[in-house]
Amino acid sequence: MTVRSHVLLVDDDELTLQMLEATLEGDFQVSQVTSGAEALARCQSDPPDLVVLDVDMPEMDGYETCRQLKAGGASAEIPVIFHSARTSIEERLQGYAAGGADYLAKPFDAPELLAKINLVLAHRDRQRELSGQLDEVMNAVLSSADMVGEAGVVLEFQRELVACDSYEAVARAMISALHRYALDGCVRIRAGGEVYSGNARGPCSALENSILDHLQKQTEGQRIRPFGPHTGFSYGQVVLFVRDLRMERPAEMDRAESERMGRAIDNVALLVEGAVQRVGALEAAVATKDLADVRYLVSMTRDALTDISARNQAQRQEVKQVFDSLNAEVESSFLHLGLNQSQEDHLSSIIKQHLEAAMSALGKSQEVEKFLGRVIHKLGQHAI
Repeated sequence: MTVRSHVLLVDDDELTLQMLEATLEGDFQVSQVTSGAEALARCQSDPPDLVVLDVDMPEMDGYETCRQLKAGGASAEIPVIFHSARTSIEERLQGYAAGGADYLAKPFDAPELLAKINLVLAHRDRQRELSGQLDEVMNAVLSSADMVGEAGVVLEFQRELVACDSYEAVARAMISALHRYALDGCVRIRAGGEVYSGNARGPCSALENSILDHLQKQTEGQRIRPFGPHTGFSYGQVVLFVRDLRMERPAEMDRAESERMGRAIDNVALLVEGAVQRVGALEAAVATKDLADVRYLVSMTRDALTDISARNQAQRQEVKQVFDSLNAEVESSFLHLGLNQSQEDHLSSIIKQHLEAAMSALGKSQEVEKFLGRVIHKLGQHAI
């Protein structure tokens, strides 16, 4: 018997809870509570597989409820989908900062709700599968960070970029470099008709993708932009969102910490610039290969056209010789045929007309050759 995933619904509106439960009960085990405090207690006593959490609730709103869920213990691993009528980028950033996995608009669309829940649960399963590997990688990254300085991280990243032969490899090298600075975030590279979005655990969550979408649309203004306690880096083909890296530091932050964050922003910007250069080099390599292929095809076509032209010329000469021979034989047989002058002239005229028609037909092939020759010449100019 298949065990159904347990979804906890949290909303202070009874009608909304009934609608959510009616939508989900066919696919999931569903329970419901009406406040953040009840949600916290339920997650401790009977942890669900996922929480659909209303943002606007009295006493304790959804963001605070999520922050407390993520504060520690078994509930920290429970994925949360926020449910709210407020869907601006600022609200989504609050949900992201609180630890949410996705954001659902009110009133909800049933297929979208089911799709988001299934996607988040699949993402959680994948994260659990990779958690052991991630712990091992994180330990290695943190130990290496102790051995190199801040500048050394940038230099090491530049060295790693040389070996990156795909956009995904560039993105993973960036995430690895971030962890050497004890930072976390997500990155998107859009180039060469490909798009890769990822974080340290694998593909980006739906909420991370929506934040990267927002950054990708910023075609004007600052390349480095503050998002509350976070920072976004938008460099066209490469977009990076870094958590807990402040551009605007509060007055109470001590000087050493403020200077450390300032250096971190500068160093992360160098990482992004290096990634942009490598992405450009990868695109150029693809373009060079495509150009070499075009040159090869032009050369092959030019050789084929030369061969066709030579064959056509030989064919024209052969046809003319056949008609000349025919005409000579007919004229030599006039004496034996007993034809008068008018009949001889008429027969010679017929042979001449057919010769001209045959030569005209062959001449049309020469026009095609000339046209193809001009096309090959233009392609050759573009391939240089």
